[in-house]
Amino acid sequence: MRLIKMTGGLGNQMFIYALYLRMKSRYPKTWIDLSDMVHYKVHHGYEMNRVFRLPHTEICLPQWLKKALEFLFFRTILERHEHGSLRHYDGKILWPLVYYKGFYQNLAYLEGHEEEIRRAFTFNMELASQQNKALAAQIDAEANSVSLHIRRGDYLKPEHYKAVGCVCQLPYYQKALRRMEELVPNPHYYVFCEDMEWVRENLPLANATYINWNRGEDSWQDMMLMTHCHHHIICNSTFSWWGVWLSSKSQTVICPDHWNAGDGGRMPIYLDNWIRIEADA
Repeated sequence: MRLIKMTGGLGNQMFIYALYLRMKSRYPKTWIDLSDMVHYKVHHGYEMNRVFRLPHTEICLPQWLKKALEFLFFRTILERHEHGSLRHYDGKILWPLVYYKGFYQNLAYLEGHEEEIRRAFTFNMELASQQNKALAAQIDAEANSVSLHIRRGDYLKPEHYKAVGCVCQLPYYQKALRRMEELVPNPHYYVFCEDMEWVRENLPLANATYINWNRGEDSWQDMMLMTHCHHHIICNSTFSWWGVWLSSKSQTVICPDHWNAGDGGRMPIYLDNWIRIEADA
């Protein structure tokens, strides 16, 4: 039996679920563990079933029981100790009960299962608003549509700022916009940000649509709209990363040259054809 801890917002949940799909194909007795998500109040709860209509196959135990079972009976594998190695994910482990913890923001965990993952992450368009459906059709028709994702919100909080919030500051977006305008004639920017006032004050855009109506449990519709864009400027956010990776239209993708403060650009999350722009940490 193998359990995979679920945590984080939508983008992180998708990386964890992608690993689950990989593991499930090798070890049928693999489950997502939602025991800690019950107490996770930062984002919008567990979203895989609702947003993607995935089957309810997860387990959820009282936290005290889960912790006791994990401590007494399970071997715990921490992704941060594996450094991208798949030996404890694809290889045999003699102990029958294994518990995995991590975020799996690494292309290696997706390799060989890309099509299965894309099929799983098909948006539940029955939940999408008519406004967003109409906008998605408009974006599809524009060869110069560019998603621009600016993450502020929780990235400005002290507990996140040092690691991730300090990476993509104003100079990064200014350089990324200049590069995009060299490559795409007359770009039409579709802007996704929790703080549109900051965007309007700091990034004057000649042709832009500001998407500020997808809030709370509707936030996933921003990612859905990103997948319809032909070009992208992303920040160091798994949310916009998936917006690009799930898009069949992606042509020009601009991203920061490093993902977390201090990673030196070594985070194995970049596709080869993405354009990496120096970010000021």
